[in-house]
Amino acid sequence: MSHHGNNPPHVQKALSEALRSLLGEYPDGRMNANDEGAIAFAVGVEAGRVVLRFPKPVAWMGMSGDEALELAQLLIQHAKNAGISSPLIIRIGGQG
Repeated sequence: MSHHGNNPPHVQKALSEALRSLLGEYPDGRMNANDEGAIAFAVGVEAGRVVLRFPKPVAWMGMSGDEALELAQLLIQHAKNAGISSPLIIRIGGQG
């Protein structure tokens, strides 16, 4: 993971509007005292790289197992669009 930066203005506006609609929401309750609630983010491909865009600085994200699987599938889909050069191997359970 080697790149980071700021959102272009049109993307920032869309993410900020999406975030505004989520403000104050805790879909599955608060995880801990530092939980700031739901966050909107976008996943896409830009210049051959998979990019996750957030409307504000984010230190961490928490999600259910189902949400993590949904994000994984989305990342795999965009990885294919960005050009995968190695085989896809998925390990669930067993040795890490």
